[in-house]
Amino acid sequence: MRAYFVGRISSIPYKWLALFTVSVGSFVATLDASIVTISFPSLTKAFAVETSVVLWVTVVYLLVSVSLMLTVGKLGDVLGRKKIYAMGFALFTVGLAFCSLSQSIIQLILSRMLQGVGAAMIISLGTAIVTAAFPTAERGKALGLLGAVVSAGLLTGPVLGGFLLDLLDWRAIFYTRIPISIIGTVMACRLLKEQTGRARGFSFDWLGAVLLCAFLTSLILFFNLGGKRGYLSAPAAALAGTAILLLVSFIFQERRAAEPTVDLDLFKDRVFACANLSLGFMFFALGFYTFLMPFYLIDGLGYSAWHTGLTIAVVSVTTLVVAPVSGSLSDRIGTRLLCTAGISLICIALLLISRLDLQSSTADVVLRLVLFGVGSGLFQSPNNSSILGAAPRNRLGTASAMLATIRQAGISLGVAVSGTLFAGYRAALAAKLAESSVSPSMIDKLSLVSSFQDTLLIAFAICSIGIVTSLARGKGRPGRQ
Repeated sequence: MRAYFVGRISSIPYKWLALFTVSVGSFVATLDASIVTISFPSLTKAFAVETSVVLWVTVVYLLVSVSLMLTVGKLGDVLGRKKIYAMGFALFTVGLAFCSLSQSIIQLILSRMLQGVGAAMIISLGTAIVTAAFPTAERGKALGLLGAVVSAGLLTGPVLGGFLLDLLDWRAIFYTRIPISIIGTVMACRLLKEQTGRARGFSFDWLGAVLLCAFLTSLILFFNLGGKRGYLSAPAAALAGTAILLLVSFIFQERRAAEPTVDLDLFKDRVFACANLSLGFMFFALGFYTFLMPFYLIDGLGYSAWHTGLTIAVVSVTTLVVAPVSGSLSDRIGTRLLCTAGISLICIALLLISRLDLQSSTADVVLRLVLFGVGSGLFQSPNNSSILGAAPRNRLGTASAMLATIRQAGISLGVAVSGTLFAGYRAALAAKLAESSVSPSMIDKLSLVSSFQDTLLIAFAICSIGIVTSLARGKGRPGRQ
């Protein structure tokens, strides 16, 4: 029987084996990002901690992964992409096991850090493995299929998470994924071919990677602490100063490094710079939405976790339908108009979502989420084409890693900032309402909805800056892929 299966697998062209293996990794990593956020309300109750503490379950995961992506990508060039990719899958699997066994919020956060290391290896090297496996004429099709898998992960996460939370508990969102992660690890070890790169004469920019991680950490801590104690307080001001110093040091280091972690010369191109800025603002706003919606739907409207997952999945479904169409249109009409229209619709959707209240129906919520999904679909594909099209061919790998890094950094900052603001607004309003004759149950709901609305208005304001940066990219050229 074993010989039969080995024979059948060996008859499959390697490019399809590589695509299937990487697709499993992409699905698992993407699923993780969308399945965990829906558990936030459950985690606050299970560990009896504030919302601002629970948000670190996602923030540390994103922070670790975004800090390591560029470095891990270069490490794969030196030591072999298969080796690093398989190691990442194994670390991700171990992290899932530790998460499911966590007895405290601190243990859970530390386990998520380990997951973040594994995710960085999977995400940063998966695209490179597929690109190397396919001939040039078929790479677009292969990467398109990989993109569909990513969308499927985003779609499946909220639905599956809601189902598991209703049927079992929060631990189930981790331990139920261990079997597929083990399968993915075995596939990476047995099916992938080693791809070696520049083993000699290559130096790592370790100092740049450390400075980048320290800068992002200081920035997130600044927003977290500033929301609690005030942004002009001494501790917050110290963190802000530290973040600025680290950023300046990082830029100086990247200018002098032989193999910089971030190739700053790419940002000399206006299209590349503006498209990345727009991407950052969009995903920053997405971080707000990702964190806040489960609280509003579960604690505000009283939805079950399953109902919440189905509702949130509307955005991913709409994006999945619109994105291929916008990508094809960008080949003919360019990217500026589509990107600007997309991020404008996202801003309008955020403004409308911020007007939801305790009397809002499911139809009210869904219509707004559909608009958000249409905007996201219109924006992402053309914007990604702008970024990759503006980069020289010999720097496409760096440009791709840059895109992934900014995307992850935007989400992590958005989650951190929104969680801190939401918790601060909610606590202040609850204390004010406690002095009135409002019942405790209504105090909780009213403070939640009001804080939800105010925090999303900030997301709207920040995302609106992305409209300006999108317009600033210039007209671009159709077909510049």
